[in-house]
Amino acid sequence: MYANVLSALNDIDAALRAISRPWNGLFSWAEDRTGISRLKLFFGVVCATCMFLIPGSLYSALVSDLLGFAYPAYATTALMMRTVEKLPAADHRSSVSPDNRWFTYWVLFAVALTVQQIFGGFLRYVPLFFLIKTAFFTWCAAPMEANGAAYVYAVVVRRYFNADKR
Repeated sequence: MYANVLSALNDIDAALRAISRPWNGLFSWAEDRTGISRLKLFFGVVCATCMFLIPGSLYSALVSDLLGFAYPAYATTALMMRTVEKLPAADHRSSVSPDNRWFTYWVLFAVALTVQQIFGGFLRYVPLFFLIKTAFFTWCAAPMEANGAAYVYAVVVRRYFNADKR
């Protein structure tokens, strides 16, 4: 368990330091100005966001949707603008190609928004709904190979939509 947590923290830190990521400039500026490491700044932002989302205020849905939309929209656009090498198909999460991870993310996001539109009045009263939704989509969009979208693709999409099984 400790090794998994340490590995996740190292992945997050590496993603925060990646020069090619859109947030690099902001975290570099904040780290230089405050002297606080990027990882601590990141978790500070995560904690502040959680404190905002927990009460389920009027703007929680908007903030949750924006957090679930902004970086994945950027990453999908960047993916569409360059040629992506296809990775060999296998049942392991880490072998899911980047395009399959992002397209799985967008399908999940669209399904969640549709369900939220249908049951929105009820879901607003479910404790911690927006926090759980935001955490799930953050996991799905995490900039690592074995993120939540890769897991859903490997466990659900390949299992139930595999053309070989038909």
